[in-house]
Amino acid sequence: MFVLDAIRKYAAEGRIALVYRDRCMTYAELDRKSDAFASWLIERFGEDRTPVVIYGHKEMDILPCMYGALKAGRAYVPVDITVPAERAVQICEDVKPKAAVDFRNVGLKADMVLDPEMLCGVFEEYGGRRVDDSLRASGGDFAYILFTSGSTGKPKGVPITVANIENLYREFAPWMESDGDVVLNQISYSFDVSVCSVYIGVARGMTLYTIDKGMVENLGELFDYLGRSRLAIWVSTPSFAEMCVPSVKFTSELMPSLEKFVFCGEVLTHKLADELDLRFPAAKVINTYGPTEATVLVTAVEIDQKMRSDETQIPIGYPLPEVTFRIVDENGNELAEGEQGELQIISDSVGPGYFGRPDLTERSFFLDEKTGKRGYRTGDSCFVRDRLYYYCGRLDNQIKLNGFRVEIEDVENNLVKVDNISRAAVLPVYEDGKVQYLAAFVLLEHPDGLSSLKRSISIKNGLAEFLPSYMVPRKITALPNFPLNTNGKVDKKELAKLL
Repeated sequence: MFVLDAIRKYAAEGRIALVYRDRCMTYAELDRKSDAFASWLIERFGEDRTPVVIYGHKEMDILPCMYGALKAGRAYVPVDITVPAERAVQICEDVKPKAAVDFRNVGLKADMVLDPEMLCGVFEEYGGRRVDDSLRASGGDFAYILFTSGSTGKPKGVPITVANIENLYREFAPWMESDGDVVLNQISYSFDVSVCSVYIGVARGMTLYTIDKGMVENLGELFDYLGRSRLAIWVSTPSFAEMCVPSVKFTSELMPSLEKFVFCGEVLTHKLADELDLRFPAAKVINTYGPTEATVLVTAVEIDQKMRSDETQIPIGYPLPEVTFRIVDENGNELAEGEQGELQIISDSVGPGYFGRPDLTERSFFLDEKTGKRGYRTGDSCFVRDRLYYYCGRLDNQIKLNGFRVEIEDVENNLVKVDNISRAAVLPVYEDGKVQYLAAFVLLEHPDGLSSLKRSISIKNGLAEFLPSYMVPRKITALPNFPLNTNGKVDKKELAKLL
């Protein structure tokens, strides 16, 4: 696998693979530790190649575990600390891992669970061993499985194969070319945009400059840290850059080596594109688009002045060379240029389906007769103009919030798990065509005697047991009843008038 070959290559050159706060990890150390973890997996579990679950955040030893799983021919399942313990345990129940690494001791279920101290013991005991390259994950083997929001309140797994990632590398690596050697590593490993740094960045021998949740919550610390970065490529959702923009420090003086912003995961606005052009005039802004099911991204475009001044929304880009797009109506008929419909992706980057869910796989994935490649029905409404594609929103209730994919029903189904809530309706609140936050309306089983503020705090605390923080609605309102439409369903248009 290309990324594992690169780690071996750069290990001999003394390069730095990862910087995290005041620590760094060389490629040689990354190679040695990933070999050790792979050796432990092979010795302990033999031919059983069940995926390895990894629960943590930005701990330095997460990467050796990820690459070690690949060296041992196994997929890894990254689960971030923003996911509550109950949901992490639920993911383990789906995967049924033989091995899990629990950096936060939340009680993962597996035949063998390593805490950080035990993992250090594995690195020491197996530290001198070298894994046979023939055992690596390859071709159609799963490389990773990411669990996303599910409409039933249960997360669904999206496996991506080694071949899928190799195709992404061939297609997108040219966009990651740089004269510098430092790439931002801010995205959670359980969010697919991190693949740009973890695979393409590492394959190019770059240093992953790592930012954690604590830094994001402390802008003074963040900017001080970024000022020492020598950052060349910024990879994030637009929301992270928007969070930085209010500070006057966020300019090219802070990061004079910055060459490119690479955005993925949500809508890039004119306002942000204009602001970045002012503050970082020498840096290119690259906008991309792609669902998890099609291996991170399938488009790219450099945003120029003409696109920024066009009243139409910022384009999501041109399809990558190997990718075929079709925009179809509700009957599957291909639409003409300029007409809005569902985007279908046909590409070698399209994954095999949903983990353990053949019913969902059959609904969303297909084999394209014209090309012989796999296709994916995105559920995204798009149109094309002069070969450039534009995103117009979801056809269903799935939205992007701060770069994370969220299904509204998932939030609603978990809200009713909270004490004293009998019914819930959730709405995304938009500003400038982008989801800013979620608002929830609830019916109480019985009066609670609380003020609106105290009730909202209580419900949010209860919901935090079931959902990641980014899925918890910002605004929660209790109503005596819900308005209904002519079909007897909750009328969300009427609810929206109450915001």
